[in-house]
Amino acid sequence: MRRIPNFAAIKAFEAAARLGSFSAAADELHLSVSAISHQIRNLEATLGVELFKRNPRSVELSIQGRALGGKLTQALDGLESALSLWMPLPGQSSLAVHCSPSFASNWLSPRLPQLMSEPNPLNIRLTSSAVPPELTRHEEIDVAITYGAPVNCLGVISEALGIETIAPMSAPSYLGVTRYLEYETIKPGSLIHSQLSPVTWSDWLVHENIKEVSGMHGLSFDRAALGLLAAADGLGIVLESTRLAENELKKGNLVILNGHKPPLQQEMHFFCYRESMKGSRKIERFRAWLMKQIDLV
Repeated sequence: MRRIPNFAAIKAFEAAARLGSFSAAADELHLSVSAISHQIRNLEATLGVELFKRNPRSVELSIQGRALGGKLTQALDGLESALSLWMPLPGQSSLAVHCSPSFASNWLSPRLPQLMSEPNPLNIRLTSSAVPPELTRHEEIDVAITYGAPVNCLGVISEALGIETIAPMSAPSYLGVTRYLEYETIKPGSLIHSQLSPVTWSDWLVHENIKEVSGMHGLSFDRAALGLLAAADGLGIVLESTRLAENELKKGNLVILNGHKPPLQQEMHFFCYRESMKGSRKIERFRAWLMKQIDLV
């Protein structure tokens, strides 16, 4: 069991010692001067030492008071630093989010205005790249949303953002009136390859029991968003997560092509943060909002 005096008394004495004045401490802590004096006397009684010499018009730290004041300032600075990860900024909480480029542009960014319109909004500082950051080395990043596979790293928590449907998609006019993709409807060079996707055209062809032959594959992109735009422009058929194609599907720029079997489904995006930040209010708030958005789709 810790033997620590009343924390209010500690705060009152530390402020008075640091600022050199009971009235300045009262202003900082939004208390009366008499309340500061009362708390300091309580601390002196608990410790059995005189911390301030009271003069008719001023106060002066005693030798013991100077020694204790410096140590308490150092201790409270450390406590403030430790808690800063969880403390919201005045009127606003800031969260540094790093995510894959296509998720950022196609799914997250269109929803941020809603998050920003909430009371006491989270101030999102968004960065993106295809390579997941090493969260244990980049402490300036609070949360990473990765694509393809969960982060497997000691000290990092990785949670799947639900199951996603991976389906062939094309511009409405690409296959004419048919919405079925089968061996006979695959044109030479029509299959757009998404280089970073863990689900490939080979996986889909095996799933549909279609024999893969040379000449099927066409354009290749290292960003899902680019592959989706190419398909929307009528340049071929892309195999991607329908989550990332949400806007293009709603606009009618893309349509889902059916096979003979149900579409492939897989976990594709992962919510990652340092284990040391588990329980952080701003991370929990963002995670809850994110999962709500996913459930609404």
